[in-house]
Amino acid sequence: MTVRIVTDSTSDLTAERARELGVTVVPLSVLFGEEALLDGVDITAEQFFRRLPRETAMPTTAQPSAGAFKMAYEALITEGATAIVSCHLSAALSGTLESARQGAEGLSVPVLFVDSKQVSLGLGVGVMEAARAAQAGATAEQVAAVATDVFRRTHSYITLDTLEYLRRGGRMSRGREVLGTLLNVKPVLEIKDGLVEAIGKIRTKQKAIEDLLNRCSALRPVQYTFAVHATTPDELAYIDDRMRGLAPEAPFYSGRIGPVIGVHGGPGTVGAGVVTAPDEHSPAFLPT
Repeated sequence: MTVRIVTDSTSDLTAERARELGVTVVPLSVLFGEEALLDGVDITAEQFFRRLPRETAMPTTAQPSAGAFKMAYEALITEGATAIVSCHLSAALSGTLESARQGAEGLSVPVLFVDSKQVSLGLGVGVMEAARAAQAGATAEQVAAVATDVFRRTHSYITLDTLEYLRRGGRMSRGREVLGTLLNVKPVLEIKDGLVEAIGKIRTKQKAIEDLLNRCSALRPVQYTFAVHATTPDELAYIDDRMRGLAPEAPFYSGRIGPVIGVHGGPGTVGAGVVTAPDEHSPAFLPT
């Protein structure tokens, strides 16, 4: 059996990392008015965040079409895939997973779908684990079980310079929009049950980052740690150093928030998270 992995561009995996693990990434789109640009293909994170402040109208995002997924799946089947596991950003935040399901209709091989209930590297780390399981010879069902378990144990926290971008995009859970509207207050958010939940408000960015780190530290023991940034690599470097001290034996993954997530988070977004250690509910098959 040859199991292949598909995800979407909100996983914020680098092209090199996806290529090494044999992961196919289907891009979402960023729309500047009538101009539609594929995330990570037609526009990079650097180009997006350079352009964003110059725009008078707020950019929007669009999920991939069912046809885009169908093309990706068919290409993998042509390459010899006998089963596909497709892992995507939270279905509560996007219709991407539904597009993927529609794109798989009528295919000659089974496609198993996993709702990560996560975004960015909270999605990306689980995708990497699924890919390693596939490379280790797991069945499609085992691969999907590994991904589901990693997502279950993933905890992602975010701080923003402003809630304005999330508010405009409608990605805040109902009733939470008022948090962070006070002058100079930095919101702390959690991806919980697939939704963006506001869980704190802190006066300064540095203290907000410390809050993220404290929340991650409280979840030890951990299997992996990760962090992302939009436009502040110095803050990412600081989190990197602290995370390695928090869990020296746990692999640390870092990345940059791409254009689609950037539309909703805006410049200055920083995220940190952990995957807690496997527990009694984890599947017996785990990649080594």
